[in-house]
Amino acid sequence: MSDHLGYFVNENYSFTITKDDKGRKLGKLVNIKTGEVLAEDLYQRVMPDNIENLLNVAKIIIGAAWQDGKIDPSEKQAFYDAFKSVQFSESHKQEIEKEFLDPSSVQELVKKVKTREEKMLILEISLLLIIADKEFHPKEKEFIEYLVREFQLDSSDYALLYYILPQEVKKFIVKSKIHQTLQINNKEIKTLDKLSQKKTEKPVDHERVYNHFVDSWKNRSTRYTRTSVY
Repeated sequence: MSDHLGYFVNENYSFTITKDDKGRKLGKLVNIKTGEVLAEDLYQRVMPDNIENLLNVAKIIIGAAWQDGKIDPSEKQAFYDAFKSVQFSESHKQEIEKEFLDPSSVQELVKKVKTREEKMLILEISLLLIIADKEFHPKEKEFIEYLVREFQLDSSDYALLYYILPQEVKKFIVKSKIHQTLQINNKEIKTLDKLSQKKTEKPVDHERVYNHFVDSWKNRSTRYTRTSVY
């Protein structure tokens, strides 16, 4: 275990945050005056204020995963592992399980997506899932094209999306001509590629994609900040 992440204290209590060997944050609460450990091994839980929005977006992402006609047990498990820190109710969990068996109409789900940040996240994760599957199905491209038509984002949003994606996904976008759907021309592609930081990237797999989904949901307001890319 234990990477030390933080330490908070007042006149009565201390709260220490560490990280276990699986990368999960752990909290330990101690009464300073008595030395009594009041609680330990407190795994961080997340209860989003807008959990219904998250549930709707999760359903769309499961729909994206279905576009190649199958979801392997390992991919399903990767999804559930990533969402362990999210406090879904039992009824929410049942809804998610139903999506894995019989996905809802994406047309109905998309109607409930209201914010730009949610739209950006859905597009990003959908593109990542295509690469994570290690095979390309024409319906996956059709799914991306449908989302773009429905979301009606600004061209600068698509440039930002391309800019932040891993190189592996960028190559797929250009090879499959999805950049045309995203309203990014070849000149802009060259410019964005030159400005992108060259860094060593781990291969895109389902575990990484679904963990990234949860992390990006928590930080979507900053991840998709509308700033000039070039």
